[in-house]
Amino acid sequence: MKTLSLLVFLLLVTSSFSQNILIDATYSANEPSIMLNPEDPSKMVVGANIDLCFTSDDSGLTWIKRDITSTFGVWGDPVIDVDVNGDFYFFHLSNPVNGDWIDRIVCQKSTDNGATWSNGTFAGLNGGKEQDKHWSAIDRSNNNIYITWTQFDNYGSTAASDSTLILFSKSQDAGASWSAPTRINKRAGNCVDMDSTVEGAVPAIGPNGEIYVAWAGPEGIVFDRSTDGGNTWLTDDILVDPMPTGWDYFVPGIYRANGLPVTKCDTSGGPNHGTIYI
Repeated sequence: MKTLSLLVFLLLVTSSFSQNILIDATYSANEPSIMLNPEDPSKMVVGANIDLCFTSDDSGLTWIKRDITSTFGVWGDPVIDVDVNGDFYFFHLSNPVNGDWIDRIVCQKSTDNGATWSNGTFAGLNGGKEQDKHWSAIDRSNNNIYITWTQFDNYGSTAASDSTLILFSKSQDAGASWSAPTRINKRAGNCVDMDSTVEGAVPAIGPNGEIYVAWAGPEGIVFDRSTDGGNTWLTDDILVDPMPTGWDYFVPGIYRANGLPVTKCDTSGGPNHGTIYI
């Protein structure tokens, strides 16, 4: 979770014009995530740090601000997703009263286009280890929900005995429960939360249900895949690019600047069908 302050804008594009819509200017919203309801594209949901939710019923022209609460706590890294039924999911980090800071990945669900949210379920709880920087993907063929993220043995530690891993979990019941996490990466990273820490795992779904994931770390950008719903993964990570500058950049005047990868796959049925983009 980063602490840069920024305003959240939505770029609306139609056949005749584009328009910047100011969603909110009162709060220091940052790290926005946005999704629309595929069953009714006029319904849109935005999540932003740390516990902000914005909903629109008119294709983004006007917005209502809502606060996200959970007994598991809400501690940023908002990720919004939506399933084949038009139900929305708000993934975020935790800060529970009875537990440890960012000790799990929380998933809250809304069946009314973001007007109300469940208390949530969670994945990744592993004692006092920190669970961070998650992302999600939903297979449109079976409504399976997949999440990948980074587990820290001890966030910020410089000890050689502490490491970071890329983990995977799935829900086959619309977010009601989650599978035990599976380790994806073969080479671990450190816990410093800089270039040699493994981060940026964003899953993508292929045309036949494949799960693709890339992330950044000590080897650069590496890639892995599963063809059986995340049950098994490649024996070795595939090197995509050495990324010699690393993913953690210093930009004067900016608190933090990260260049983490995002993975997508073309499932359009067009000429680039099946092409993976990072």
